[in-house]
Amino acid sequence: MKQKYLITGLVVATFTSCLTYLTSCADDLVIDTTVDESAYTGIYENNGYLRDGKSNLASSVIELYKDTYTTSVKMGLSKAPGSTTSAQVIIDANYLDTYNKEHETDFELYPEHLVSFKNDGMLTVDVQTKSARTDITIQADGTLKEDKTYALPIALTHTSSDITIKDEKAGHCIYLIKDMRKLGDTYKGEDAVKSFVFFDGTNPLNALSFQLENGKLLWDVVSPFAANINWDAQAQRPYLKCNSYIQYLLDNNEVFLQPLRKRGAKIVLGVLSNGDITGVAQLSEQGAKDFARELAQYCKAYNLDGVCFDDEYEGAYDPNNPALTKPTEEAAARLCYETKQAMPDKIVAVYALRRMYSSKVTVVDGVTMKNWIDIVIGDYGRDPSSNPYGDLTSKECSGQSMEFVRGTGGDLQGQRLINQGSGWFVGFSPKPENYSNVFRRLSDVKTLYGSPLMAPTVFYKDNDATPYQYPDDLQ
Repeated sequence: MKQKYLITGLVVATFTSCLTYLTSCADDLVIDTTVDESAYTGIYENNGYLRDGKSNLASSVIELYKDTYTTSVKMGLSKAPGSTTSAQVIIDANYLDTYNKEHETDFELYPEHLVSFKNDGMLTVDVQTKSARTDITIQADGTLKEDKTYALPIALTHTSSDITIKDEKAGHCIYLIKDMRKLGDTYKGEDAVKSFVFFDGTNPLNALSFQLENGKLLWDVVSPFAANINWDAQAQRPYLKCNSYIQYLLDNNEVFLQPLRKRGAKIVLGVLSNGDITGVAQLSEQGAKDFARELAQYCKAYNLDGVCFDDEYEGAYDPNNPALTKPTEEAAARLCYETKQAMPDKIVAVYALRRMYSSKVTVVDGVTMKNWIDIVIGDYGRDPSSNPYGDLTSKECSGQSMEFVRGTGGDLQGQRLINQGSGWFVGFSPKPENYSNVFRRLSDVKTLYGSPLMAPTVFYKDNDATPYQYPDDLQ
């Protein structure tokens, strides 16, 4: 019995001392009953954003080959609404100033009277869905200037109270519109497989040798290959260096390049590393911005349609140079992104080799790859359209690349390209002295376009805009 009372007494004493300890600590312990919920605000919001319905891009290039073009504009939401919600899209002319300042461009507003929205642009998102779209029709008339890019900013307005628009970019999309109605000799249909050809030292006017029996030109994009990225030691920045071949074409731009553009072909300048400390995959963020601005100035000055980056032949970078960085996939993607920022209406193409096109980097500054790469060119024997990276689709990628001098890449396989949804095929260096073999390898264009390739009748000698008779004038 004494033992029982002793244990009971110890328990009571211990419990009492604990209460005393907790009471004394209560004077020192301060519990903040208010919680900062700012970090969690976004989880309660339903964020809205605007995109082109066909491409899902916030900035979309439209080429008008007919008097009327219809696409859709889409409002997306971050989550399905709890009840039916709505908004409206309108033309926001004031936003063009913001856009032009950001991109250092000078686009003019597309004539508003040529644009109409279905149902006055009203959008209704039903319960358990996350998007809604409405048609936008863009018409063309005689007031439009050829070879000029117009901008059409579209904005979300009159949104329901449950929709949050985080910033101006989220609430806008922009269409960059070009009148191509008289420049349609290469246009073979909106969904047709397109063609890209490189000329390396050969007169690019030879693209005119390739014509279908229906009168269309074969090559959609002509790329003079290539200018180089080099280091300007005096200015302390990367710059575009033009060899004698490229410089001659630029100096005589109206003679050797613009005739192709007037027939509807795009002129996309190849850009290649050149053995010094710079390279297309080893620029810092600031270095990429500077070089992108220079490329944009070249495209504007010489009326070019874009650039194609090729990650080869770079030298060792200087780790102490703030314009440079270690060669990486991130640096290559950054250059593509900054180039598209500097010239949003132009083509940014990449040769899918080494770091220039990688599954490791598909987003830059929150912007997905499809927004800063327009065309992916496969190396010979490779088919990037079979496994596109990021949000790119097969339509932005080539399914076959043919080298016409060494003979690699096989003969054109039109039905395979159609079956797998490839957007492009590529040719490299079609020289007049090799036309018989080149045209034989391209014979399956009839499968792609329903019209065979005509036998060549003309060709162009180097640095000469005179059309010579093929094959009689070959020497």
